[in-house]
Amino acid sequence: MQEHGELKVLVVDDHELVRAGMHRLLQDNPQIALITEAGSGEEALKFASLETFDVVLMDINLPGISGLEASDKLLLLVPEIRIIMVTGQLDGCNIRKLLNAGVRGYITKGSSAEEVGIAIDKVMSGEQYLSPDVAQQMAMDMINGFDENPFDRLTTRETEIINLLLHGHRNRQISTNLHISEKTVSTHRTRAFEKLGVKTTAELVRLAMRFGLWN
Repeated sequence: MQEHGELKVLVVDDHELVRAGMHRLLQDNPQIALITEAGSGEEALKFASLETFDVVLMDINLPGISGLEASDKLLLLVPEIRIIMVTGQLDGCNIRKLLNAGVRGYITKGSSAEEVGIAIDKVMSGEQYLSPDVAQQMAMDMINGFDENPFDRLTTRETEIINLLLHGHRNRQISTNLHISEKTVSTHRTRAFEKLGVKTTAELVRLAMRFGLWN
C-alpha cells in the first residue's frame, strides 16, 4: 500500500462530464496526490508512457481503442499497473475476460465516492474488487452453470462488436463507433458468429440471453 497522499490516478472516459464527476469523487481522497484525465484509450496510453500511474479508472466503452483493448495494451506497457474498469452495463463475459487478463477491479458508473475509495484500497493491497452488482452477476453465472461460456472464446474486438450488435447497432454504426472500416467489422462479425455457432442476430440474442448477457 502506498503512503498517505502518494497515489497517482488516471481517469479515462470520452465524456468530459463523466471525467469531471469522477475527478470530484477522487479529489477528497487523502491517499491521492495526482489525478490525470484522458479522453480516449490512445490518450491514456500516451500518458502512461510519460508518467507512472498507480491506478487507472477505465471506461469500458471508448471510441477508437476501446477500454478492453486499452487495458490490454496498458498491462503490456506497465504490468504492475492497477486497472479498475468502470461500466454502465454489466457483462459477465467481459468481467471474466478482463479479470483473467489482469484487470484488478470492476465498478459501475453509479458507484459512490466511498465505493471508489474502497476499490482503490483493495487493488492497491493486491486484491481484486467487484462492485456488489458485478459480484452478483458472476455468482448467477456460476449458479446457472455458465462456466463454459462460448463468449469467452472471442477476441477483444469481436466482443466489442458483438456487444454493439446486441444493442441494435448495424455494421455502419459499429464502423463509425469503433473507427474501423465496415469490411473489418464484417470480418470480425463473421469470425465471432463462427466461434459462437450462430448464423443470425436473432440466434445471437438467444445465446446471449441463455448466458445471462442479455435480458
